[in-house]
Amino acid sequence: MSMPEQALAPPQESLQLNALPDGTRCRIHTITGSGPIRQRLLDMGLLPDVELQVERRAPGGDPIWIRLGSWQMALRKAEATSILVLPVRDA
Repeated sequence: MSMPEQALAPPQESLQLNALPDGTRCRIHTITGSGPIRQRLLDMGLLPDVELQVERRAPGGDPIWIRLGSWQMALRKAEATSILVLPVRDA
């Protein structure tokens, strides 16, 4: 793998946000994809190194509710797959 590809590759332990179980705390590693949906996620405060928690899911698994600080938002499953996160380990 060339040097630029290594720099862009996510760490081994990063996961898609939609893969985490309810109640999991995590830190955003990166937002993949491009275009207006990516920009919308960034505009809503979903930025690298921001900590969030998966709160719950609708019965069909879509949407997914997350908590950032003191407020909640619902994300479609398709949006959540573009958010790569690192689980936060409790000390």
